[in-house]
Amino acid sequence: MVTWTHIAHRKPTMKVDGTHRENARRLREFIAFDKFSDDELERLVRAAHHTSTPGAWPLIREQTPSDACYILLSGEVAVYVGQDRIAVLGPGEVFGESVLRPGELRSATVTTTGAAEVLRIERDDLASLLDEIPALRETMDVTAARHTPIVDTSA
Repeated sequence: MVTWTHIAHRKPTMKVDGTHRENARRLREFIAFDKFSDDELERLVRAAHHTSTPGAWPLIREQTPSDACYILLSGEVAVYVGQDRIAVLGPGEVFGESVLRPGELRSATVTTTGAAEVLRIERDDLASLLDEIPALRETMDVTAARHTPIVDTSA
């Protein structure tokens, strides 16, 4: 069973509750977020939906429309193309960056391998965050470059 907790959108000047502050603190531990200010991290977690899974659960399905990206707070996710597992990602990883390319279908299935926590950021919220938080654009660009398959053209 998956538990979805919607985190309401609030102005950055409003008081941040303990859950938001804790999730922002957790993001601070990951290298992908070291260029973010505390206020930017809090803005990011306020715009996200916190999701916990007690076991294996598909978050993204290959060949479906991109509607959100994810930040893995705890646990692991496996990345599959067809039936082939091509990667395992751990805490601090950002995935689902195909959301930046409207109209493009997902290129892989991503499934938690056990208990996990993720922050899910919807496409429209991500667009706003990218305008407000320059470090997020850099993180997404680095993620997209790392997750783009290298095509061998020497053959």
